[in-house]
Amino acid sequence: MLALLTSPYALITNGTVNPAGIQTLKNICVAGTFVALTSNQAKPGWFEEAFAGSAVQFIKTDARQNGVVVRDLAKQLNIATYDVLVLAVKSEDMQMAKNGRALLIAAGWTSDKVVRHLGISIASGAELYDLLKIAGGWNGHWWFEGRGQNYNANALADLSGYGNNITQTQQAFATKLTQTVKNGGTHLTALLLATARSFLIDGIYTTEQLCWGVYPSSKSQNNDTEVLSDFTHRLRTTVSQARFCKRNEPLFIRHTHSDKRSANRNADRTDPKNQVETLHLNPEYKGKLRGRNVIVVDDCTTHGLSFGVAAAFLRAAGAASVKGVALGKFGNTLKYFDIEITSDPFSPINCAGYVMHSHSQFLGNNDLRAQQTLISLVT
Repeated sequence: MLALLTSPYALITNGTVNPAGIQTLKNICVAGTFVALTSNQAKPGWFEEAFAGSAVQFIKTDARQNGVVVRDLAKQLNIATYDVLVLAVKSEDMQMAKNGRALLIAAGWTSDKVVRHLGISIASGAELYDLLKIAGGWNGHWWFEGRGQNYNANALADLSGYGNNITQTQQAFATKLTQTVKNGGTHLTALLLATARSFLIDGIYTTEQLCWGVYPSSKSQNNDTEVLSDFTHRLRTTVSQARFCKRNEPLFIRHTHSDKRSANRNADRTDPKNQVETLHLNPEYKGKLRGRNVIVVDDCTTHGLSFGVAAAFLRAAGAASVKGVALGKFGNTLKYFDIEITSDPFSPINCAGYVMHSHSQFLGNNDLRAQQTLISLVT
């Protein structure tokens, strides 16, 4: 079960109540989602007439910014706080969601500048209704969770059944993902929320000194304009309080085009040479990564080399922890790579600047529950 909280201001357009917005909330409620308007002010005079005959409720609460109303509602409904969605139109709504550990969505029609900068937003009540229909099927989070000595690796879905050929299906999935992110709309919003929910289940709000980055593509232009870059910026502004990361300054620099690993079926996918020697950390972050807990996002993974390489660079720069997050994982070949960078991680590295100690199967746990959500969004 999901719950939706929003402010009465979400239903006001040019000073008058929006009938279409009211009907949308009624429809969402009828479809099985608990719906309530909440405010620290008295119930609006129009509320009873507008929602007559529906189960939409009004909750008056003081200082809703502290998130208590979210936690109390979750307890009342016997759901987790990450099953509560907050549609924000004011900064107080945003604070209510973040402090209550709820899923946060911005109302695209808001005039609040702070809310407008949130990464996950909807354009209309119709999009909200569609989003809630999709979100109603969520009941899990990461498909795969693996913990290693130097880094962890998570994947949102297992794509082994996506097709018969891993190379072709990895390219096809990456293309579909690119289209989803570029096209925007409800599917992108749902994909973002599914990923955000996984982070919330992991308790990301309690992780201090966060830093976010994207593993660069083989021909990255190093200008932070890759599809996953925008996805990650949207995600980080939604699920983390402190979010060290700069737009237009990618965490990694691809100083030389690398081999496209998924296109080379005969290559040794466990050899880090090509990846390590075409990559380095952005000097913009020199001296700024020590003690940071870094999240590195990639679209899909098969052998997991990107996460091993990313972790090696970041640990050399002093990062406290590294978590690799892939939206999709192919097969059962994910490996843990013990790579050590022995030279400056902010400059190009040659064969003498790193040591490949070992690689082994990346052991972890699988969870079937979120499996079809991601696949249905991008296929």
